[in-house]
Amino acid sequence: MSFETVIEVDNHHIDHLNHLNHVETVRFIEQGRSDWLQMCGLYTLGVETIDGPSRYGSVVVNINYNYRRECMLGELLRITTQPQHLGHKSYHLRHEIIKPDGSIAFDGQVTSVVMDLTTRDIVPVPDC
Repeated sequence: MSFETVIEVDNHHIDHLNHLNHVETVRFIEQGRSDWLQMCGLYTLGVETIDGPSRYGSVVVNINYNYRRECMLGELLRITTQPQHLGHKSYHLRHEIIKPDGSIAFDGQVTSVVMDLTTRDIVPVPDC
């Protein structure tokens, strides 16, 4: 199940080269991943559950990013997040940042595990 987040490049997102700063790009991808996790019920930010607040959390264990094109001030970017693999103990998400003209400015893959925040153990990945 894929998810899309739209973010506009604002003044605080750009660097001295007048394009989207690489750190902000990672934050955009993190926002897309967080939105996907909430949609799947794997992450409940600030929500009390039967087991307490946010019993499970997602932990990034590997990142591979490719910067392909500049993103500029004022552009509305689509951040897509799509699972590539849901395993027993880990999952892989593919991310893309798509410019208004449809070109891919950024792509990458993130491997994560799910942690029980009470026991600090890695637990099986729930179905999504």
